[in-house]
Amino acid sequence: MMPSPNDAVIVSICRTPLTRRVKPPSPSPTSETLLTSVISSSISRCNLPPSSIQDVCIGNVLGGSAAAVTARVAVIKTLGYKVPVRTTNRQCASGLQAVSDVACLIRSGQIECGLAVGYECMSTNTMENSFGDGPDVEEDDGDDDEANFESESLDAIMTPMGQTSENVAAKFDISREEQDAFSVSSHRKAAAAWDERRFDYELIPSSPSSPNNPSIKKGSFPDNGIRRDTSRIPTLPPAFSSTGTTTAGNSSQITDGAACVCLMSRRMAESRNLPILAAFVSYAVTGVPPRIMGIGPATAIPAALKVAGKEVSDVDLFEINEAFASQAKYCVDFLKIPEEKVNVNGGAIAMGHPLGCTGARLVVTLVAELGRRGGGLGVVSMCVGTGMGAACVLKVERRNAKSKL
Repeated sequence: MMPSPNDAVIVSICRTPLTRRVKPPSPSPTSETLLTSVISSSISRCNLPPSSIQDVCIGNVLGGSAAAVTARVAVIKTLGYKVPVRTTNRQCASGLQAVSDVACLIRSGQIECGLAVGYECMSTNTMENSFGDGPDVEEDDGDDDEANFESESLDAIMTPMGQTSENVAAKFDISREEQDAFSVSSHRKAAAAWDERRFDYELIPSSPSSPNNPSIKKGSFPDNGIRRDTSRIPTLPPAFSSTGTTTAGNSSQITDGAACVCLMSRRMAESRNLPILAAFVSYAVTGVPPRIMGIGPATAIPAALKVAGKEVSDVDLFEINEAFASQAKYCVDFLKIPEEKVNVNGGAIAMGHPLGCTGARLVVTLVAELGRRGGGLGVVSMCVGTGMGAACVLKVERRNAKSKL
């Protein structure tokens, strides 16, 4: 990709710690404080005045109609009333959709600078409160016929997420042992990343999801779902089916968190002498059968790479959301991605999956890690509830070693 003044480039990244859901009566972070912390941190790190931000797009899933009000309040508090904001909801890809939306506004010349934010406060906005019961669903019968999947798509849209994991595991012969091994690896990589302080660049040192959260115990990681001791994972019972293989130990955790990406045109970044951390290259969303929605990255990644004119072998690092070990392992195996290129600092099984935050968080982590390694091509991807996959290609150009997050 040849540089262009109209490129959408990333000049600032940050995120809160990802903390496990807090149940009442314990106090939990609020959506507003999660948002204000990452928005204010993002602009301060590249010394941008609030007036430079021409639009803000915020990804969120569980907030419902109230999310728009929360977003507006957070923007007024941090950037002022003159800065507009909107929310977007593409389920688990909401944060990544926000990044793509802002990048597209910049590339088309509508704005020069904008913020893409993803957040979820799953302590206060639960999935149980956000969705109805939906239709009754049955376990996958193992039929590989695509026409059968399509004919049942409407009935299968509300298939519980855990059941979709069981469907993927059964259809593609992914054993319990393979899923547990994937989970253990996620925890070990995340723990090693913290030990080696690889998250320092991206993390907000003091944030609402950290110091006052009672679930943060002394001596634990700020991303407090990470476990050094993974010995119990093989002993956990199936969570969604008495005969299943998906457990609490090989599924993503329910967490709170927020992440922010500041994008601007290359023209503006160079005129302000700002470090260009990465360039936005391409984005793609694909549809898959709802009953096996977890395979989404297996189709979305090739689609995004095709737009970029690249192949899987051209990519240096992948951040693929670990909604469940079953689906994440399937996608990695299907695309023949070397394990050493995938989720090198752990994934959602260890760190958590705050739905609307995840896409933006994966961008933040990918940009920081590729920058730490000296640059390269990266891909962010995730499966999306109701049967989709989303993927984004980023090129990390350089990193300002003097910057601190």
